[in-house]
Amino acid sequence: CSVSEVAECCKVDFSVVSRHLALLARAGLLDTEKQGREVRYRVRFRDLAGTLRALASEFDACCPDRTATGGACCRA
Repeated sequence: CSVSEVAECCKVDFSVVSRHLALLARAGLLDTEKQGREVRYRVRFRDLAGTLRALASEFDACCPDRTATGGACCRA
């Protein structure tokens, strides 16, 4: 998708969408392809899934027993 295609579905400014997509691309979660003046983005699903799994594992390691706090993750 192009920045304008993504921005159509969001209620935020085009420039905000552009900055966020650029950050995700720098993080390795999106591939980019320049087509003339337009940049197109494609999700790197395998990398995104791996990043989300790692994040979930870190939350589990940080807060292994969330049931005692009603699902919250707070260290005493």
